[in-house]
Amino acid sequence: MKHNKIFLALSVALLSSTSIVSHAANVLEVIQITASKKSESIQASNIAVTAFSGDGLRELNMTDSTDIANQTPGLNIGTPVGEGNNPSISLRGVGLNDFNDNNEGPIAVYRDEVYQSAMPGLTFQLFDLERVEVLRGPQGTLYGRNATGGLIHFISTKPTDELDGFASVTIAENNQLKTEAAISGGLTDTIQARLSVATNKHDGYVKNRIGKDANEADNAAVRLQMNFDLSDNLTALVNVHSADSETIAPQYQHQVTSGEATDSFGYTDNDNDVWAGEYDRPGVLKIESSGASAKFTYNADNFNLYSVTAVENVEKLHIENADTGPTRGLETGFISENKQFSQEFRVEFDVDSMEWMIGAYYFENEVTGSLDLDLNYPGPVADAATGSPEGTFGNEFVHFFNYDVDYKQETESIGLFGQVAIALNDKTNLTVGLRYTTEERSMNYQNKTTGSPDAVLNSCLIPSGDVCGLGLGTDFPGTDYFFNFTASNPDVGSLNKLDDDNLSGRISLDYAPIDDILIFANIATGFKSGGFNGGFLDFTDGLSVNDVAFKPEELLSYELGFKSTLAEGSIRLNGTAFYYDYKDYQALSFAGLSQFINNSDATVSGADIELTWLPGDNWDINLGASYINSEVDEVVSRGVGSIFDSEMVLAPNIELNGLVRYQATESLSLQVDFNYKDEQFFDITNSDVSKEDSHTIFNARIGYEINEHWAVSAFVKNLTDEEYRVYSFDLTGPAGFNQNFYAPPRWVGITIDYTYF
Repeated sequence: MKHNKIFLALSVALLSSTSIVSHAANVLEVIQITASKKSESIQASNIAVTAFSGDGLRELNMTDSTDIANQTPGLNIGTPVGEGNNPSISLRGVGLNDFNDNNEGPIAVYRDEVYQSAMPGLTFQLFDLERVEVLRGPQGTLYGRNATGGLIHFISTKPTDELDGFASVTIAENNQLKTEAAISGGLTDTIQARLSVATNKHDGYVKNRIGKDANEADNAAVRLQMNFDLSDNLTALVNVHSADSETIAPQYQHQVTSGEATDSFGYTDNDNDVWAGEYDRPGVLKIESSGASAKFTYNADNFNLYSVTAVENVEKLHIENADTGPTRGLETGFISENKQFSQEFRVEFDVDSMEWMIGAYYFENEVTGSLDLDLNYPGPVADAATGSPEGTFGNEFVHFFNYDVDYKQETESIGLFGQVAIALNDKTNLTVGLRYTTEERSMNYQNKTTGSPDAVLNSCLIPSGDVCGLGLGTDFPGTDYFFNFTASNPDVGSLNKLDDDNLSGRISLDYAPIDDILIFANIATGFKSGGFNGGFLDFTDGLSVNDVAFKPEELLSYELGFKSTLAEGSIRLNGTAFYYDYKDYQALSFAGLSQFINNSDATVSGADIELTWLPGDNWDINLGASYINSEVDEVVSRGVGSIFDSEMVLAPNIELNGLVRYQATESLSLQVDFNYKDEQFFDITNSDVSKEDSHTIFNARIGYEINEHWAVSAFVKNLTDEEYRVYSFDLTGPAGFNQNFYAPPRWVGITIDYTYF
């Protein structure tokens, strides 16, 4: 079956290319990227890259950073804690689905050359961008922060000497009003500036039958860039930015355990409407981010020197209705502040036929957080005389216990990296890169748990050998206690401090047998340091202080790829096959209500391919496909036991994407794009309730250019109103239900654009 899927994915692109070569009439635009820290054609780069232009992002109606996954082979982005919150980014199966704010993912996200560590800040508006680049495979010999599985770089449009700008307004369903604008120009002969702003606001599309609707948007962002020509050789680009989002917290859909009538709190949602529910707690999602960077560039006759200094700050408040229903059964809250400072130096120079790039990177990060969980169990309290329960669930909920978590995590990392590209002859190049990373991380964590009186504990109707059948253990004390992961606990010792060192690298050989054909082979290693579990940790779930820290992960990558421009420049066909040997892959699992990461070896293999074709003067066609075969050796899941040979999370075997655009007249264009995903899992245990069926999503757009300044377009997202999940959390064990998060329904709107130049 898997071999058939490989054939399907590759043949979609390959058969298209071989059947339409003779119809080519146009020449494709050359795409310039900076994946190798220099401006070069995407066809000359020996890195597997997908790139989007700013115009392309707008024509695809991409609103935020998670939307790029729809047209990027092998890239999947889920939303474990709801829309607008921490995304889970997976590239070729490599990812981390931990939703806790103290951890970083293995897919690095950069904005204007600055690494973004805070997971709550990784869902952001796309506005006034020059391009987006998605780099597959380990990245560390050219970029400051090491990345195990890949890198996504969002690059803003830079200030200009001449006055220009644009404005855009979108009006759509659910009272959506989205705006984007920018103005740029020279302030003096040596100073240029660009101011960019964006807003997005719409009502909630998840209907609450007993309260306020959820899954709304209320976002605003601003970016000011100023470029200073300090001398003939020295420039300084200053970037100051901020963003704010405050909404009713997104709500999950409720699904009871198969075969059960209700969850552990006596509720089930059986209306079969995936965009409606009963939520007693509307909750809040508030994320504020701000930052500033200064990039200095010094160009000399025989070398170029770069310095990038940056600070970033992200604050989050998330009050959640975790039981996904009208009960007060499970109520959670998350507060965090993430502060980072980074400094990067790079120098470029040539020696004969060798191009050198050498750099140093310093990164420090502090995350402070507070988590709160209230468990309220259906009563009534046991009979005072007999101490036995009354026999049926009542409407009253009695406070059972509370998790009160506070933590502080500090990270300091230093990286030394470099790469040399050697021209062996006029057709062959050898690239060698090396990186040394040293990283220290510490964590202080305490969970103060307040339990109810014994009378309440004894009132549970499921006395199955542990407290209320919730997996809490018979030794639950019903009084205050700590999960104490600090130096004051003699059992902790040095467990709350990590010190990791790593040497990684890359060897690449590329060969151009003829013009417009490039064949390349890469061997690279990636590294992500160890860390600490910062969620709800409870010793009665079988966890101890030895389970808080997890080990670093390392990835050994083998790639064989090609890039080709065919049919007199009207076809671009690029593809890569890969094999990953993963050591100590960091995988999230559950133990009761505790979330923790454990390590396991794994392998990933597959291929990705992209086709761009201009079959005639009026047609643009883009097709993409990816195949992923992932296998995790063993994941320890307390209560379930060891899980062997599971698939990675957000790693569908087959994924297809495409776009067809027809220029009907000089002013009128028609466009349809699609994304197909094979079945995939949202849980590393590959449980049945975490399995999402295959589905295809279509979007459409009609654009009309009124004149050189004005344009209008109409669009529809999710054309067929497909009901599909973008994430779920399997809580069927501890609480008897599954949290499901569905993508938005069909969404229709119009956009009016004005461009000044």
